[in-house]
Amino acid sequence: MSASRVVGGAHRGLDMWLLQRASAVYMALFLVYFLVVMLAAPALDYAGWRGLFLPVGMKVASLLFVVSLLTHAWIGLREIFMDYLHCERCLLARLGLYFACAALYLGCLVWTVDILWR
Repeated sequence: MSASRVVGGAHRGLDMWLLQRASAVYMALFLVYFLVVMLAAPALDYAGWRGLFLPVGMKVASLLFVVSLLTHAWIGLREIFMDYLHCERCLLARLGLYFACAALYLGCLVWTVDILWR
């Protein structure tokens, strides 16, 4: 009788792949929309930019864009770290990089919320 080994994160590959593709699709659609809105704007001075981001819908769409961007980047970096830092000695380096990137991304998210809703 052999014991089977259960790995907790073994089935996350497809989920992460789908999440990264969904975030890429949202970012592409938002950038096309944003480009159209920006080209249709009469002036791109301070008042024009402020008016562009004044509606709550644009704030939410922009925040979702940043969340999608950070999610996309997190998944990509996670895969790079797992592919290239997989030895026993690299475990601490990988955990340190995870923590540093998570702190950086959280800071970017907080900064985005501060900018959009200030």
